[in-house]
Amino acid sequence: MKPLLSNKAVSFRRNISPVREIMNYASPAYFKRLGLDPASIISFVGGWVNHEAPKDLQKAYKEIVEDRELFHKSGGYSPTLGMAQCREAIANYEKHLYEIQSLQANQVAIGASSTQLTTDLMKVLLDPNDKILLLDPSYCNFPTQIMMALDVEIIRFPVVNKDTWEYVANDKVEEFKQFILTEKPKVVLLVSPDNPTSQIPSDSFVEAALNAVRAIGSFLIIDFAYKDLVFNQNPPKYYSWSPDENYLSIHSNSKWSRSLGRRLGWIEASEEVVEALESIQSSSILCPDTLHQMALTRYLNEAINNNSLKPYITKVSEQYHKAAQQTVASIQKHLGLPCFIPQGGLYTCIKVGMDGAECVEKVLKKTGVLFVPGWGFGRTLQDAVRISFGPLVNDLHLIDEGIRRAGELLRKKNEKDIHH
Repeated sequence: MKPLLSNKAVSFRRNISPVREIMNYASPAYFKRLGLDPASIISFVGGWVNHEAPKDLQKAYKEIVEDRELFHKSGGYSPTLGMAQCREAIANYEKHLYEIQSLQANQVAIGASSTQLTTDLMKVLLDPNDKILLLDPSYCNFPTQIMMALDVEIIRFPVVNKDTWEYVANDKVEEFKQFILTEKPKVVLLVSPDNPTSQIPSDSFVEAALNAVRAIGSFLIIDFAYKDLVFNQNPPKYYSWSPDENYLSIHSNSKWSRSLGRRLGWIEASEEVVEALESIQSSSILCPDTLHQMALTRYLNEAINNNSLKPYITKVSEQYHKAAQQTVASIQKHLGLPCFIPQGGLYTCIKVGMDGAECVEKVLKKTGVLFVPGWGFGRTLQDAVRISFGPLVNDLHLIDEGIRRAGELLRKKNEKDIHH
């Protein structure tokens, strides 16, 4: 008799996740089935960066690899929570960039990636049937990461006005606080800058969330995947918060140092949470990658000492700001549709006035331009698409060309709708 897979595995396989749909759309095999040349596709799908990694980071890897003793050491296990030197370097990085003076190395836990850490954190903070609060819209991978960890109730708080196409989180501060106090989620999970809107929640919005979770004995988590890609040189005050018993944050170097494939992430949390994570992580990954920790430690220490880290971060942010400006200008010129003005990160969302998945498929088939349907990020983006300018940061002309192609098709459709 053939054994059965778990109910959870079967459920995940039957229900197409937003990430799986994105990957299916972006498959060269799918392009060929549509009769499209993969080389001609202009893709706004990837949530990844395409700038150059720091040269001194490459140098750090080279020095380790070429040193027989260091390379031998890089093949050994590191402690489950990461090497002491790397945890200290990360604490210094936060002090150097964001003046988080009280952050200690024992409040830093390094993992294989922010994705893995998020899943493991759910096991540390939540019990079955607890509630976790996400904004609507929010990062499309969160629901599956949460449900992979355990069965909890996901509740949503809308922060987009679908009629005016405005990000209204900062106008709903008191409503958000009361929602938390009423619903009593065990965890409130935010992203700043946000994915998919690239908006930055205000200090008052985040402070209201922290005050509410303190009142009910819950946790506020901020995912800071794009923290170093902020276009305003004066980031919010909460970017400088130290962790405490109610507040913790998730981080990665994958975006700012273009280390997407050199997976490494960390959390900044109370010692109690860090110690609890050690027990979970020893079963999930055993330990984070030693080579990546050695290289990151070496790079951060050198870049802080020679004052090259801040200029590098500033230069990278400026690159993506230019790409964001080009994206918005092209949307206004060729589409004439509402979109969010990015405040950081890699994205904007366009209100297309039709089902987002239907729009993506039509645009791809007719123009060879690929967007992401908005449905996976929340109900407020059902009639929207997300576009990422991250992969095209060095090819601004392709941003304009891709949106021009899509604009020709969508304008023709809108004209037909008006006449009929």
